[in-house]
Amino acid sequence: MNQTQATRALIVDDDDFLRVLLARTLRDFGFDEVLDCDNAADGMRTARQVPLNLAVLDLDLGAGPNGIDLAHGLRKAQPKIAIAVLSTYRDPRLLGANRELPTGAIYLSKRDVQDLDLLEEQLRTLLDWPRDARPAPPETRIDGRKLSDNQIAVMRLVAEGYSNAEIAKRRHLTPPAVEKAISRLVKQLGIDPGEGDNVRILITQEFMRLSGSSEVRRS
Repeated sequence: MNQTQATRALIVDDDDFLRVLLARTLRDFGFDEVLDCDNAADGMRTARQVPLNLAVLDLDLGAGPNGIDLAHGLRKAQPKIAIAVLSTYRDPRLLGANRELPTGAIYLSKRDVQDLDLLEEQLRTLLDWPRDARPAPPETRIDGRKLSDNQIAVMRLVAEGYSNAEIAKRRHLTPPAVEKAISRLVKQLGIDPGEGDNVRILITQEFMRLSGSSEVRRS
């Protein structure tokens, strides 16, 4: 990297190992200084204290603001910063994050950039983007299947353990409408329940696979 292009990067991720790995990658990439923290509040505090050229943010930062919320805060604090939101989730809606990315930001699946050379290529392209460019939205097809916002929301709530009545209340639906939504979701996900299979468990397993999570956290 040309030293005149970027010298300071910020990593915000609650995974200690990944922060170390990303910091090493960004230093090899050419950044003079790489700052890191594990939560959105410290990320914003850092952005108010020092100028940044790049921020690499995890989508799921635990309770409170997620990576996309933080990205908007960083864009407001530093309009010229390049921002990448990195996540195990194929689609941010799986986390319940329906907010659009800020201008000039990109969304990357960790599974798609496991090769650090691919990550470096994506970041190099990002640093060359005009900051007022509107990126393409995150992929609306998950493993080749087009899922609506409502279907993803229902899948997430089922995985989080909510009953049909609770889902109906949260989604402003009737319980019968939720039952129909779950039936359509099963077909859309290609789930083929066998005799005695618990459909909710199968949906939860599919959600965990798509989100790259080992456990489901209630929102």
